[in-house]
Amino acid sequence: MSSEVSRSVECSECKYVFQDDEIDQDSEKLKPCPNCGSLRRNINSTVRETLVLHEYVGLKVKKPASKHKKNRADYELEEGKKRGKDGRLVYKKLVKDREHADSNDSYQELVVDAETGEVIVDKHEKLSKH
Repeated sequence: MSSEVSRSVECSECKYVFQDDEIDQDSEKLKPCPNCGSLRRNINSTVRETLVLHEYVGLKVKKPASKHKKNRADYELEEGKKRGKDGRLVYKKLVKDREHADSNDSYQELVVDAETGEVIVDKHEKLSKH
């Protein structure tokens, strides 16, 4: 996120635009306008914020009739960009699959630094050993 703040001060009467060195920020007493002598001012302030949004989705599939005490998920998927524990923006993909025939009992986790492309975590193992 980045922000930009700008401010301008002009005379309300003649629209003279004051330069930064002509504005006494600390003084409560205004200096008269050098063009018309007025003490009335228009102060214009602008603040711009830039936000960057990232998608991250999580999915858990559970069997309604599961006899497991914690009703654990049979399939879990997480994928997208998010802030890691250390504050870095990372791409993360996590798949836990207990049931499907082609990937029975599998655990896959991939974490990549989104800025540098450095692979932080790359795990492919049996879920029962994770």
